Amino acid sequence: MMVQTSRLTLESLTSEQWAAVAEGRTVNGAPDYPTEGDLVAAVLVAAGDWPAGDWGPLQVRRIRDGRVIGGVGCKGEPDADGRVEIGYGLVPSARGRGYATEAVLGLLEWLRDAGVRQVVAECEEGNLASMAVLRRCFFTEASHVHATTWWTRGLSHE
Repeated sequence: MMVQTSRLTLESLTSEQWAAVAEGRTVNGAPDYPTEGDLVAAVLVAAGDWPAGDWGPLQVRRIRDGRVIGGVGCKGEPDADGRVEIGYGLVPSARGRGYATEAVLGLLEWLRDAGVRQVVAECEEGNLASMAVLRRCFFTEASHVHATTWWTRGLSHE
């Protein structure tokens, strides 16, 4: 799968490609790629605990220079109610430019077209940048568990 936004491509990788990321072997990654979150996702996919492809993590690549700057994606297929959990993160050198919001909005558009009805995301309390991304993407706070806030957004299918 590949989703293109105005400045980014969101690309699925095979399990073997994620295994390479887990080992620190990347193609045209930003100097500070992969992030800790990308490494965790890569290990989970390589181990078979998360899917590769449409319902797994995607690499976020800038179109202008082809650099991999982070990840966005699902943590598995939608449940019986059409709900899916997403995650996202960017390398520090790419933050503050609207890329995370653009990547999440691109993913949400694809998820809506794929029939997903609700999207959830978790965010650690105090992560103001991530909370701002979720607000810009029209998520609302749903619940708090310890130091984690769960956010939700419905996707209309009109």
